Amino acid sequence: MMNIWVEYWPNPVQDTNYYAQSKKVTWQPPDPKDIRKRFCQSREDASRFAKSMQEQGYYASIKQDGYGIGGRR
Repeated sequence: MMNIWVEYWPNPVQDTNYYAQSKKVTWQPPDPKDIRKRFCQSREDASRFAKSMQEQGYYASIKQDGYGIGGRR
């Protein structure tokens, strides 16, 4: 069985009124206590949810474990 979920957390930088060249952007890993998870029935559902969360100002990442149909055992 394969589980699919979305991990999402707040984007600490909400300022979108600048040019990419004007500020140095560095990746800050999220604090583990800020990461939320939402389990989904399918990859398509996970994709829709992740897109919705990104539009609301969150970072989102789709994760999965296990193997799908026809996978190795």
